[in-house]
Amino acid sequence: MRTRPSGSPHYERPRHPFPGARHPIYRMLLPAILLLLSLAAASLGAETADEPGKEKRKRTPEFIITGTVFTEKGYLLPGAEIRVNRTGERKSRWEAISDRRGEFGIRVPPGAEYEVKVKAKGYQEQKQKVNGKAGTAENLTFRMAPETGGKKR
Repeated sequence: MRTRPSGSPHYERPRHPFPGARHPIYRMLLPAILLLLSLAAASLGAETADEPGKEKRKRTPEFIITGTVFTEKGYLLPGAEIRVNRTGERKSRWEAISDRRGEFGIRVPPGAEYEVKVKAKGYQEQKQKVNGKAGTAENLTFRMAPETGGKKR
């Protein structure tokens, strides 16, 4: 670009290749962006670095018991109580309630046999055994029978 002598009324300053870069806001944003990028890089490096004194926490394996509860007519049964205990134990250690689709899911430690009991108002309690020694999950289906001599819900 041509420039005219400074005494000329039509003198123009040479233009910057990026016209907006001369604005004061860009002078403040650039250092802030560089600071954020360096902090982000430092935090990523800190997460991946192994500390010699600390062991990584290993996730314990789980056995997942899932299932669906139905009425005797095949309708979904929400609100059923599900209790799980190890075979041979009387007290239930894990509990759940079936959701609006009649489904439930419970995580238990692997390597044992479990007994799953389902109870719902107006229906007889049902039990099923699950072998937690083989595999990682078990899917159950319960078709509840109405209580004899009682009213159904």
